[in-house]
Amino acid sequence: MKLKTAASLMKSGKWLLLLRLKSLFTNFYRVCFLAAIADSNMLEKLSRGPFSIQDLTADSSKTPSIQYATEAWIKLGVRLGVFKEDDTGYSLQGFLAKMLAAPENDAIRALVREVAGLHHLYITQTPEKLKQGLLWNPDEQHAEYGDVIARSSQTLEPFLFEVIDRFFPASDDIRLLEVGCGYAGYILYAAGRHGNLNAVGLELDLHVAETANANIQNRGLQDRIKIEMTDVRKYRSAELFDVLTLYNNIYYFPVEDRIQLFRHLRSLLRPNGRILLTTGCMDGGIEFELVNLIHATTKGWGRLPYKDEMLRQLYEAGFERNSAVNLIPGERYYAFVGHRPL
Repeated sequence: MKLKTAASLMKSGKWLLLLRLKSLFTNFYRVCFLAAIADSNMLEKLSRGPFSIQDLTADSSKTPSIQYATEAWIKLGVRLGVFKEDDTGYSLQGFLAKMLAAPENDAIRALVREVAGLHHLYITQTPEKLKQGLLWNPDEQHAEYGDVIARSSQTLEPFLFEVIDRFFPASDDIRLLEVGCGYAGYILYAAGRHGNLNAVGLELDLHVAETANANIQNRGLQDRIKIEMTDVRKYRSAELFDVLTLYNNIYYFPVEDRIQLFRHLRSLLRPNGRILLTTGCMDGGIEFELVNLIHATTKGWGRLPYKDEMLRQLYEAGFERNSAVNLIPGERYYAFVGHRPL
């Protein structure tokens, strides 16, 4: 580069702008790359590496063009510090890639996919939607990402297990209704803590509901736990419940509908039965800002609540002794507890 060209770029500020953006681009590429391998056979293979290009393309075409294309993709992974290349072939490199390969980090793999896919989509395409006076249709993206969201939500398991330990009744004889039960992990945890617990889990995603049923059968608890594919707003039960839980899903209901929803939920509880709800609240960390963006801009859903707003809505719906407990220091992630009057 000629000195005159360099001076011109420096004077205009373009060089500094490009340098700063380049560091952001690299991090963005790395997240996208990790998302691409998160659920792939390649991640599992390379965790046992090293492998040659020929090994990695064994299940695909043997043509040189496919091998060249695969090599170009893997070379990018090397440049991003995700893969390592030596005389024996390619293998995983670095803390992130090696930890993502561990089976116990499945929820984090799903979170990376959600960030690089669903979150990226909402960030980049929402302005055009709003310009046209449109909101997202929940069926557009979430049919594809339903399983990923259910898996990524398990990153909050330690906090929700603590909620169950802390706020469930001491009795073993508990009848539980869980709204949006996912893979039934929290129901199964509660069943392990309370020997006579019986539960109904409501889940709208077919694949997730099938996985929940499989998990319940594997534990031999199908006589105590039932999964129903029903919208809670249409759900009725002849027998009332002691505990009703909504973990991280109140924002699937519009703000203006939540008091009516809570009234319906109250009708499903026995006197002195309790509702237990967890959610991030407005003005929280960046993760909750993304949750807020997604749900505020999707038709039929709603923004995150404010803490005081949620307490007020529970009160207006007829719940008593309502409280909010912050679950993550420095965040606005709360467990809300209310009781049906005697």
